[in-house]
Amino acid sequence: MLNENEKLNIDDIIASLQSLDNNERARLQSALFHLQNDLDLKEAINEGLDDIKNGRVSSHEAVMKEIKESYS
Repeated sequence: MLNENEKLNIDDIIASLQSLDNNERARLQSALFHLQNDLDLKEAINEGLDDIKNGRVSSHEAVMKEIKESYS
């Protein structure tokens, strides 16, 4: 049994499921990949909402000016 400080990565989990065929493994990997992307997106949205709530915002004009200056 794993304690709180030990984590399995996706490959470890899939490798431990001996009864899966290659197609099932590929589908599981894809599902886990999409789940992680969804979690990352949710975290980014929450960070953005926190920035707005705490006044950490920039105007569109300021952001576009900074981007243009970076690529000029």
